[in-house]
Amino acid sequence: MGRHGLVIQAQAAIDLALWDIKGKAANMPVYKLLGGARERAPVYGSDGGWLYMSVSEMVSEFEAYLEQGMAGIKMKVGHDDPRVDIERVRQVRAALGDEAWIAVDANQKWDYPTALRVGRELEQLGIAWFEEPLLCEDIPGHARLAADLDIPVALGETLGSRFEFAAYLRADAVDIIQPDVIRVGGLTETLKVIALADAAQRPIAPHHMMEVSIHVACGVMHAGLIEYMPWIAAAFAQPAIIEDGHMLPPPKPGLGLELAEDVVARHRVE
Repeated sequence: MGRHGLVIQAQAAIDLALWDIKGKAANMPVYKLLGGARERAPVYGSDGGWLYMSVSEMVSEFEAYLEQGMAGIKMKVGHDDPRVDIERVRQVRAALGDEAWIAVDANQKWDYPTALRVGRELEQLGIAWFEEPLLCEDIPGHARLAADLDIPVALGETLGSRFEFAAYLRADAVDIIQPDVIRVGGLTETLKVIALADAAQRPIAPHHMMEVSIHVACGVMHAGLIEYMPWIAAAFAQPAIIEDGHMLPPPKPGLGLELAEDVVARHRVE
């Protein structure tokens, strides 16, 4: 359940329900209620670059994303031997071409010396960002790494409040802000994180839960990507709308999401 456990995720569920109610009461989609900054947002493919996959398997998944017009892809790194990861990234870069947008995610795998070494190799390969290179509690380490590398350091999916994000921003320890609407406690707290990022002039790239992140991205973000990760897509009656590599927010009032009846029946507790 992550660093902050179930309570904050339950809080997120209640917060999202209240925003859904508010949008329905106003007869407006939530993204319009937030300001309606744009009508679509570019996505990057994030469900096809896992550590257990071979390079050829990853490339096949990535090419399918790029053929749909998506802005780019993200792959995992974090083997015990970082040379394995560097070589895998090198092969993906060669397969997709120099112009392809590629980000990497280490999921807090490494210590500072290893992350510095890997980061410098990633710079040579033209990688868009280096995500979660160190333990998320290590703010000084991230500050040092961000200062020593040219590649942007991205993080935020495991941070649980605007106060944790503020500590990173004060320390100049992050370049790209990635709030997770569920793990941070809901849409209300996410908007506060985005306000902090805007004030610090840091780009925002919401993590996961694209079905809600699209309202954030189109409501208050005038630019920036969201993560295409269809892990819970089967829970909803209508699939997410993807056109030419962009996701469109649901047009219905509120969050515009309806649970599939068979999913509800399968998980109902009497």
